[in-house]
Amino acid sequence: MTMYSNPMLIKGKWNGRSYEIQKELGRGANGIVYLAVYQNQAYALKVGQDTFSMTSEVNVLKQFGQAQGGILGPSIYDVDDWEVGSESRPFYVMNVIEGNAIPQFIQSRGREWVPVLILQLLGFLQELHKAGWIFGDLKPDNLKVSGTPPKLAWFDAGGMTKTGRSIKEYTELFDRGYWGLGNRKAEPSYDLFSVAMIFLHLHLGKLPQPAQDTRQQLQQLIFTDSSLFPYQSVIWKAIDGKYRTAREMKEELVHAWHYQKGGKLTQSEPSGYRRTKKKKRSFVGTAVSLFFFSSLTFFLFTLYLIAQG
Repeated sequence: MTMYSNPMLIKGKWNGRSYEIQKELGRGANGIVYLAVYQNQAYALKVGQDTFSMTSEVNVLKQFGQAQGGILGPSIYDVDDWEVGSESRPFYVMNVIEGNAIPQFIQSRGREWVPVLILQLLGFLQELHKAGWIFGDLKPDNLKVSGTPPKLAWFDAGGMTKTGRSIKEYTELFDRGYWGLGNRKAEPSYDLFSVAMIFLHLHLGKLPQPAQDTRQQLQQLIFTDSSLFPYQSVIWKAIDGKYRTAREMKEELVHAWHYQKGGKLTQSEPSGYRRTKKKKRSFVGTAVSLFFFSSLTFFLFTLYLIAQG
């Protein structure tokens, strides 16, 4: 993070506000984000090169700046141009979201918070996807945990892309294309792959680099780690592109979380839940199950013979 001993000024061409730049907060393909001060109030100011891309980001921020699906987002304060010599660079200003980086929050509060925060994220993505947008550059660095009770907050709309187009900004370890497990088309399954990788990153502490057979590598990572039970199936289905919507993934994650908190599995459980953990069954229970199964099989076979006759 770059600090400035002598803060520079960014003055808006149209609105005339002058922002004192304190330090650089981050940078991506579409611009640089600074910590800025205006009238003793701190803001996050993003300077870009492409007016079209910046306008797109501003429109998304205006639409999703308020709390959506249980997750907080930034709010636009100012939009203007900054004249630098003969050039004019677009910029926008938003509130600074206070809070802890999500990996540090999990480290201090415990891994049981991972599914809770991921459920909040899926609620937001459900609304975002419904509006025709894909987040794109979804990663822990773009997420914070804020407030009491803890709520997930997102920032940086630089990677948001209209559904159906090519993802314009991504981070390798959270990108399915980098893992060779899909393309970079902006669709819900692209974001859900990133959600699954964020889950793994937060739960395990870090992600490995891709091996030669990434599919087998991730399967082994997920299904041989008993600490991921009973979330294994949900994570793998998202990585494998089996979810069509964030709602589908959210519903199955709720079911898995309920089981983890002491509920009972039902017939709707995703496949793979019992790969690493099985409950012992009594002899009587096993015998009753076998008798029921045999009786049901005989009954169905009898119906089949009657139908054939």
